[in-house]
Amino acid sequence: MTGRRMPGHPTKDNSGRQPLVGRKDPLRTLDRALDRCVRGTFQFTQLVGEPGVGKTRLLVEVAEAGRKRGMVTLLGRASEFEQDAPLAAVAEALDDHLEHLGSKLADRLDESERRLLGGVFAGLATESHSEPVEIGALRYRLFRAVRTLVELLAESGGLVLVLDDVHWADESSVELLDHLLRHPPRGKVLIAVAYRPSQASPRLAAALGLAEGVRGVRVDVGPLSREEAEEFLGSEVNRSHRNWLYEASGGNPFYLEALSRMGSGKVPAPREATGDDMDILTEVPDTVRAALLLELTRLPDTAQLVARAAAVVGDEFEPASIAAAAVIEEDEALKALDELVARDVVRPESGARFRFRHPLVRHAAYASALAGWRVATHARAADFLRTRGAQAQALAHHVVRSASFGDMAAVAVLADAAAAVGSRAPATAAHWLSTALRLLPATPQTLATRLNLLVFLCMAHSISGQLRAGRDAAREVLALLPPEDWARRAGAARMCATTERMLGSPEAAKSVLMSELRRLPDPHMAEAAPLYLRLTVENMGTGDNPEAMRLLHELAAMELDPSTTYAAAALRPMPAYTAGDTTAALAYLDEAGRLMAQLEPAEIAPWLDITAWLCWAEIMVGRHDSALERLERTIEIARSSGQNYVVSYLYASKAFALGRLGRLTEAIALAEEATDMARLVDSGETLTMALTAQTLVLSWAGDYHAALRAGTEAGEVCGPSRVWWSVMARCARSLVLIYSRDVAAGRAAVEAACEEFESGARDETLLLVCLEAMAHAEATSDTPDAAKPLADRAERAGHRDNPVNTAVAWLVRAHATGGSDPAGSAALAARAAEAFAATGLRLEEGRARLRAGLSLVTAGERERGLAELATAAELFARCGARGLQAQAASAQRKLGQRVPVPRGRRPELPFGLSPREMDVARLVVEGRTNAQIAERLSLSLRTVETHLSHVFGKLGIPSRGGLGRLLAPYLDQP
Repeated sequence: MTGRRMPGHPTKDNSGRQPLVGRKDPLRTLDRALDRCVRGTFQFTQLVGEPGVGKTRLLVEVAEAGRKRGMVTLLGRASEFEQDAPLAAVAEALDDHLEHLGSKLADRLDESERRLLGGVFAGLATESHSEPVEIGALRYRLFRAVRTLVELLAESGGLVLVLDDVHWADESSVELLDHLLRHPPRGKVLIAVAYRPSQASPRLAAALGLAEGVRGVRVDVGPLSREEAEEFLGSEVNRSHRNWLYEASGGNPFYLEALSRMGSGKVPAPREATGDDMDILTEVPDTVRAALLLELTRLPDTAQLVARAAAVVGDEFEPASIAAAAVIEEDEALKALDELVARDVVRPESGARFRFRHPLVRHAAYASALAGWRVATHARAADFLRTRGAQAQALAHHVVRSASFGDMAAVAVLADAAAAVGSRAPATAAHWLSTALRLLPATPQTLATRLNLLVFLCMAHSISGQLRAGRDAAREVLALLPPEDWARRAGAARMCATTERMLGSPEAAKSVLMSELRRLPDPHMAEAAPLYLRLTVENMGTGDNPEAMRLLHELAAMELDPSTTYAAAALRPMPAYTAGDTTAALAYLDEAGRLMAQLEPAEIAPWLDITAWLCWAEIMVGRHDSALERLERTIEIARSSGQNYVVSYLYASKAFALGRLGRLTEAIALAEEATDMARLVDSGETLTMALTAQTLVLSWAGDYHAALRAGTEAGEVCGPSRVWWSVMARCARSLVLIYSRDVAAGRAAVEAACEEFESGARDETLLLVCLEAMAHAEATSDTPDAAKPLADRAERAGHRDNPVNTAVAWLVRAHATGGSDPAGSAALAARAAEAFAATGLRLEEGRARLRAGLSLVTAGERERGLAELATAAELFARCGARGLQAQAASAQRKLGQRVPVPRGRRPELPFGLSPREMDVARLVVEGRTNAQIAERLSLSLRTVETHLSHVFGKLGIPSRGGLGRLLAPYLDQP
């Protein structure tokens, strides 16, 4: 038996330990216990919780906190396999720390007591008394000797004795704990134990009950919260994956970490697994899998059989179903369940039902069964459920795993089950439908059934984001459908085109649609409408505005049902807007809104991709509040109908609208979620849109470093193209450079984007956003004359029916005349600010007031200018626009105005930098690399990168290059 000291300073063994996440309340409680101990009071601390919940990690923190207080910190762990070794955990903790006690032991203990200790602690054994002793009548003398030993170890500065997994402790260890609680050691001693309450023996529970009161603290360790789990996983794991990991792990840190280390990085949704959901165990690290399997193999044979049968039956199970699945009597199953409950493998639920302790325990039980036995057991489970009148979706799980080829009854069950869950769990429906198709013989008699299943499968794949699989299913439908089945062919062609376009093949999308249109006997028949609508979207996306308008004209001559009439109306505003006819676009928006209000969600659901264009058009014409209301309703319909592939578009649109309204914190979170969802959909177009929204809102918030990273990725994803979202992506990236005042680097790219917005992918709103950003940058770079041509272009683009864009045009002119006519510039900027305030655009109002303040100061009206600058700074602070807030504060300081820094900051540091951020920035200016800075300041490389990201945001720059220029005046300060 070897003892060991608790780890102290980082070593090769513990330097990689992940920082503790959350647990503030338990740590505070434990710290108070340590403080009482340091004052000379014995303390006993219990950490109680289920396996893997983090008890051991908290014990490490307790020991580390004790070490920092100058206390000896020692750790022992009880083992399931050493329960016959007396005082095993205590011996493991103390052994290596006893040799130096020497004469102290001789002074305090007599020969017989030392002999007793030498029989347990190898570190005290000698040739004269190295034989082990039986722990019988002498045990109380031994316990007193151990208490003396503990007191001696605590004399130098205190002792923290940590004992883990004491639910496996041998009886003598339990008795020792009982003795120490009844006869506490003198001095600064804290004993901390951890155990699983459901596996603690009655004797241990009774003994630990003595710890309640002043000297004892019990900490019930529960799962991590969702926020703590996200911090635990880190920002490298995207939001959707983090959500899955949290749901699958239940917040248990051990399982959370195990699941996050899966080699493939791809995991099925908890309730929408597309394969055998028991295969998850093969992805778990070997140590986790081995531990779970070992726990099961130590069960009695019947208990193992029942555990395996229960794993087959489901998450929750009842004795009768287990007996049927295992082919045993119910009484026998009940006895085995008693054993499983006693071992904490399963736990009783309400209503005579049971559940495994954790999903991974079920996975282990399932994996331990032979494959052939599982097939038969699934069949028995399905038969049992049929006798109970279970619905198809309850049978499907077992049918998938037990049905054989040609089983038409199984095909019917799976089809019915898919229909029942298709709207809320499309991936699950797709899995069941795919299985049904594999079971279905390919004969003329089954063709109708196959087509029905394929159409349903195409929809299920597509709305769940499995685009390639959805496209392939749609192609198979088109290959099998009779030429005269126009309605179903149109639906399949529309779905195929949608997926082709989302997968980056717009020409293939158009080709499919045109091919189907040519098949129709009459191009104006009702079945042509879905094809025209889809073609309109394709042409809008590729910038062919005249063709989109022609197709809408064709639709106007057709007899359409209310749902399709709405879809056509929803597409009309955007082509009118991009043609420069804002008056018509506004009228079309009113009409589409009126029609949408008359429809039920089920009538809108088929046209959500079209509704996304309607929402975007509403944003472009300046109706942000109305657009947000429509987006909320559309997102709700998309979620309820399971159309995940369109939600990312909607989120990106909503993030853009929120950003312009100055609600940047909300916008950033939403854009991040849109990006995470787009990555799951695996569509370049979708990801481009989401990254573009993320780029814009991050740049408006002043996080230029992160914005530039997102914008660069967006450009790489979409590649060089004149498609509207590709132009928008390049525009967004170039705007980051302009906003960060790197005008030379950004000007050419923004100019190119502006030319596209004026001629090709016409977009008046984004054009004006670009022109204002450039004019602002030119004016603040003391080159106001360069902004004058921009003002002329802005006035040509601004439309009297769009008050937002009209105000932006005024602001561009205010930037351009700030030097030549500062009074006129200030008046024009103030006029723009009022217009922005009336439409709720706080961020734009702040930009206008910043310009008004600067122009007023130039005009000699210092006090009025300072008031406008203060208002601008306050608006930027409320919006979360750090870069612009820094610009306003800098202008105020130049005028001698004292600007308060955020609470907790040292006022002598510039730009609101923290002392550590200033240290990092200073070393960057000196030419040090991130690695050198990390070594110099004893920080991790990630921490240095985080500090630099904050520095870039506060200074309003995208990279290291501008640090020296901005910080030069401050670098000579201490």
